[in-house]
Amino acid sequence: METPSPVPAGEASILAALMDPGRVAAVRDTGLLDTPPEESFDRLTRLAAKLTGAPVTLVSLLDSSRDFYKSAFGLGEPLNTARQLEGRSFCHYAMVSDGPLVLADVTQMAVFCDVPTVKSLGVRAYAGIPLVTAQGQVLGSFCAVDFEPRQWTETDVEVLVELAHSAMREIQLRKAVRESDALNRRLLEQLQRVDELNRALAELATTDSLTGLRNRRAFDHSLALELAIVERHHSPLSLLMLDVDHFKRINDRLGHDAGDQVLQMIGQVLSAGARVIDIVARVGGEEFAVLLPNTGAQGALEVAERVRLAVAQAPPGAHGGVTISIGAVTLQDGETASSLYARADAALYSAKEAGRNRVAQA
Repeated sequence: METPSPVPAGEASILAALMDPGRVAAVRDTGLLDTPPEESFDRLTRLAAKLTGAPVTLVSLLDSSRDFYKSAFGLGEPLNTARQLEGRSFCHYAMVSDGPLVLADVTQMAVFCDVPTVKSLGVRAYAGIPLVTAQGQVLGSFCAVDFEPRQWTETDVEVLVELAHSAMREIQLRKAVRESDALNRRLLEQLQRVDELNRALAELATTDSLTGLRNRRAFDHSLALELAIVERHHSPLSLLMLDVDHFKRINDRLGHDAGDQVLQMIGQVLSAGARVIDIVARVGGEEFAVLLPNTGAQGALEVAERVRLAVAQAPPGAHGGVTISIGAVTLQDGETASSLYARADAALYSAKEAGRNRVAQA
């Protein structure tokens, strides 16, 4: 391929291109600098060597102060291991050329003759195709090197141009994969945050903020689930309903802060005495419910008495000590949730009518 000798770019234009922040950022944004060899790039350089007969073919990425060879076919040591080169190189001239840089004999022009690799590696012929992004940033070059003068044919240059396009597609593919991975990670983080928020919202929707116990909504849901279990396994189920004796008097005389402390204390007593399978809830202002799976009437009565005594014997706070009244019931055959709840509420009323600080069983 007979081509006129190209007019080489000056040092100032090469240095400006090498140090251009946008170009350097584009090179580093490929994520390929200092990465190990990859077969997809090595396949292109092997094919270039086979089709052109060049002993050395390269995919060169031009950082601000070095050439990094993402793929290097035919290089000896130490470049085969180091895979990078500092100082002026022919790829720098290709970077600022308007198209392919084709040199049949680099020793025929003084500027090219002074490129260090002419002496260090014995380079005599060079053909390089700039690797250009869609935004016009030159990342490096796809090039072929010979250690003898040679006339590069049109076919040689066409092969290198096509393989340079293939190299750019590989570069763009890796960038797209990295961006996709990053997007997926951000999406996963967002989903995790949404999941955490949903859990927090669900907890707010089912938890009494003052005592940390289940609220009425959560209790009703749990009761429905336990009734379904009873229907399937025919296991016993009991319910305790309790409230604070003379709670209004505490609020009126000592204030709502003291009343809140009473409710928190009772919540702590109930939680401390509950089994893992028990469901403890605050179902009203000063009303609490304890659902006791696998517990019959006698067991429910024993639990109720323990709870009553634990509250009565709790250290007096600003409220001066309190007592509770409890209604205890056990599920009957065919009974509904509303019926069970109503019977427990009626038993609680009976305990209060009988003088408070006691358990009534229905």
